[in-house]
Amino acid sequence: MDGRRLGHNKGCGFGGLTRIALLGSVSIGMVLASAWCGGTAYAQTSQQGSIRLDIRQQDLGPALTRFADQAGLRLLFASSLVANRTSPALSGSYTREQALSRLLAGTGLSYSFTSANTVTISGRAAGTAAPLADDGSLVLDVITVTAGQGGNQQEAPYETPAPTAYISEKAIERFRGSSPADIFRGTPGVTSGEARNGAGAIDVNIRGMQGMGRVAVTVDGAENAVTVYQGYQGTSNRTFVDPDLLGGIDITKGSDVTSNGIAGTVAMRTLDAADIVQDGKNYGVRVRGGFGTNTSSPKAGAVAGYQWPYASWASPVATPSPTGMDRPALLSPTSGSGSVVAAVKEENFDLIAGYAYRKQGNYHAGTNGPSAYPIHLGPRRVCSTPTYCQNYTDYIDNGGIANYRAGEEVLNTQLETQSWIAKGTVRFGDGHSVQLGYNGFRSEAGDLLASRLTNDRGQAVQQAQTTGTSVDSVTLRYRWKPADNDLINLKTNLWWSKLEMRNPLRAGYRPPKPGDFRSGSDTDMWGAEITNTSKFQLAYGSADLTYGLSYRGEDTRPSRGTKEAETWLDLRDGIRHEAAGFAKAAWRPADWLTLNGGLRYQYFWSEDRNAPELVRPDYTYDTRLAKGGISPSIGVTVEPFDGTQFYVNYSNAMRLPSIMESVSAFTMNVNSHLKPERSSNWEIGTNLRREGLLSANDKGMLKLGYFDWTVDDYIARQWYTFPNGVSGMRIFNIDRAHFSGLELSGRYELGGFTADLAANYYTNVEFCRTAGTCENKSLYADYSTNHIPPRYSLALTLSQKLMDDALTVGGRISHVGARAIGHGDVTAQGASQFIALVDWKRHTLVDVFAEYKFSKNLTGSVRVENLTDQYYVDPLSLVQQPGPGRTFYASLTATF
Repeated sequence: MDGRRLGHNKGCGFGGLTRIALLGSVSIGMVLASAWCGGTAYAQTSQQGSIRLDIRQQDLGPALTRFADQAGLRLLFASSLVANRTSPALSGSYTREQALSRLLAGTGLSYSFTSANTVTISGRAAGTAAPLADDGSLVLDVITVTAGQGGNQQEAPYETPAPTAYISEKAIERFRGSSPADIFRGTPGVTSGEARNGAGAIDVNIRGMQGMGRVAVTVDGAENAVTVYQGYQGTSNRTFVDPDLLGGIDITKGSDVTSNGIAGTVAMRTLDAADIVQDGKNYGVRVRGGFGTNTSSPKAGAVAGYQWPYASWASPVATPSPTGMDRPALLSPTSGSGSVVAAVKEENFDLIAGYAYRKQGNYHAGTNGPSAYPIHLGPRRVCSTPTYCQNYTDYIDNGGIANYRAGEEVLNTQLETQSWIAKGTVRFGDGHSVQLGYNGFRSEAGDLLASRLTNDRGQAVQQAQTTGTSVDSVTLRYRWKPADNDLINLKTNLWWSKLEMRNPLRAGYRPPKPGDFRSGSDTDMWGAEITNTSKFQLAYGSADLTYGLSYRGEDTRPSRGTKEAETWLDLRDGIRHEAAGFAKAAWRPADWLTLNGGLRYQYFWSEDRNAPELVRPDYTYDTRLAKGGISPSIGVTVEPFDGTQFYVNYSNAMRLPSIMESVSAFTMNVNSHLKPERSSNWEIGTNLRREGLLSANDKGMLKLGYFDWTVDDYIARQWYTFPNGVSGMRIFNIDRAHFSGLELSGRYELGGFTADLAANYYTNVEFCRTAGTCENKSLYADYSTNHIPPRYSLALTLSQKLMDDALTVGGRISHVGARAIGHGDVTAQGASQFIALVDWKRHTLVDVFAEYKFSKNLTGSVRVENLTDQYYVDPLSLVQQPGPGRTFYASLTATF
């Protein structure tokens, strides 16, 4: 939380407004109070047209950046102009012109307003032309752009005293991969599970926690998450989005009182009109088409890998599949994609609409690495359970990590998607704006029931049916931010999502259904948020206050015919609600010190609509649950030098049971004694920014942080014998789980060269069923088994602009370490291993790309993913299958 960029108030007084704000966290009455104060005694400035500034003496470049931030201006200047220049201190009320004149006094520089909110700094009198080169062209120096209340989003994490990250539209385009899950590679502490068997969805894991709403994921402010049954392997938690229509992703790791995500928040934004319409125009069109390689058309009934001897009396021969080895040539187009987006941007309104289509077959695995191959071990006694063993005369083992051969077609990985976006924004003046938006998503994807491929000996079979997904989301947003009142920055959001999923039958027929019948679920999700930020200038420093209310609802039930078709399954049928009020404040008593604090109260209630006598009469069902509680946070940020931040943040965040944990489903009983999770989170970090490191025009940024999370009453799953003697799965609380580690992000820029470094290392991951039984192992029956991240990971991305910036070349090398901890039952009770560990080996992947601007309106790009054709298994998978091998992509983008 940042306490800068503040206004001034005399009429209401800080004490009175604070009391109103606390009430506002319950009733939002502060908004009305803010409007009343702003209309009478409040003034953002102490005199008409002036701004309250507090800028210490420092280098001119950072001083101009801080001025732009506080004044809400966009500044354009050459980096060399401000190098080795110092600005005077400014403290008091100034007009924008007075402030600029004082900041530039004695430098020989001048300024000119090129629009109401854009200022150009030059080294000559405003309006004087720059000299022309011999060929008549105008030669410009390196230009630095700094924008008030926004700035460069790529650099924002290095200025934010919290563990945040940003994935830009350009990064998404360059490293899109074969699955949407690939866009999170290279983000320290963030991974998406089920990357290759997720039906084209994402399942975000932050620092070892995922699923059950632990990570709040939204697309344009709307949720669209569904939990998919995966047999004894647990569940997939899926959110659907098409990366081709994304404009950027903001990530916060850890809790924030404004969000329900205990482990973090992932806010994905689709394209806006500003992303499409070029400067100086009021309309724009972007058309993109491309192709990929390394895929084959699925053939129902095909099998993969080897058929291994199934018993000691079987012939000691591993029989390879007769199909799957006809991998296409590297440059042979086997998949395609296309999109078109059009936008209009006028002074009072914006419009944008877009459509994207993508189709790809089953990808082929790489050839370099631990692929499947038979190893004859000779006589061996093999035990599948403690009581059942067989004596083999010649036991054949798999020498690889998955039952797929090098370069083999990986079954059930095909994907076909269609996506739509439409948004309209109207601005009414005085800071009022309304936006209505729609996102649509349709997919047909391969989706193997995970429990059918959990080790290196299982043989995958290509399913005849795909999993179908339909998502429709509608959002309505309103914002009020008057230019002359810092007490009001009001944002409201209403949203609704409808998600339908249809998958091949999981358990059989009862009674018989048509051969093409697919079971599934229908889910409606809806919500509303209202927040306001008020800024104050105090006798000692400045402060800002953010407060609001939120509500989320979810109604999920089996699709028509599913209850009659699926057997031995408890199908989730229930409704859940959650409401919250929150307030957080930042007080900046000095230019170098910021103190933060926040409070969130949330409450949930759910109802299970399953009829016990129709599902599991021997289970004890609890039809309603309701719980609530408070989550506080506090923090401090110190900035001893310009471009240097040190921060310590602590939060005690609560997560209320999800609909998965509060409504019976999937042979799992509800537990009326279930408690909310409560996570004690420590974040300690530093941000460093420097210019002129190795050259007068270079720039470097570094973000280093340590986190320590202790999650008391961690919600897990266990095999349990109920008082009536019936055994089955049950949701319950263990004493705690613990996650700690280090994260590093760095960025260096010099002319057209850019380097980005991302790394993380887990110092501890442990689960404690009781206070005295802690181990660095996951529990046998709990979903967290395959949520455990790699012990460490590292990614380095390099890019260089050439040929007068027409050509950009670059690449990324990423290394993934082994699993952070082992797998076992911390109680040593010997319970069955209901969730199998999907292991992976350390691996290194290399991706390269090149982009060339043929003209102002036409750009071509090529990329090769997994350049060295590695054979690997992705972390956090639920199935034991390899990722895609070397794949070539090419595309053309035209803009008008």
